[in-house]
Amino acid sequence: MSARKQKPRTRDPSSTTETMKDLDVQNKLSSMLLNGEYDADLVSKYPELSSKLELSLPFFRGQFQSSSVEGYRQIFKAMNPSVRAMFGEVEALLRLLLVSPASSTEAERSFSALRRLKTWLRGTMTQRRLNHVMVCHIHRERLAQVKLEEIAEQLVVSK
Repeated sequence: MSARKQKPRTRDPSSTTETMKDLDVQNKLSSMLLNGEYDADLVSKYPELSSKLELSLPFFRGQFQSSSVEGYRQIFKAMNPSVRAMFGEVEALLRLLLVSPASSTEAERSFSALRRLKTWLRGTMTQRRLNHVMVCHIHRERLAQVKLEEIAEQLVVSK
């Protein structure tokens, strides 16, 4: 076998600057939720958010306290749907924080993993199986925490 020479990877300086901008935006959105620091310019950049957030955010923060985005996620998860409906703008901000990556690194890793898997398996699997394998690969840390014995017991009990 011949060893292929790989080109050394160089970082594009503009991507680092872009990542810093993305992180700044993510931090400002988090600060808005965690500290109540409303930023009209930032809100105007997201069609999911509206200026009503300026009024609903202080009211929400007066009723519910948390020091993290995860804490607010738990609060919303436990909330009665009728109460949750009162804080639609805050929920939209929280959803935006939870689903938008701070940078494009995670998406780039997903595509790199897909390329490796496709090369390794060379089309010997269906699209459905490839999707399942990708989800397992991307979330391998969470998957490592799964107790296989408990799943096996549940499967045996259910049949």
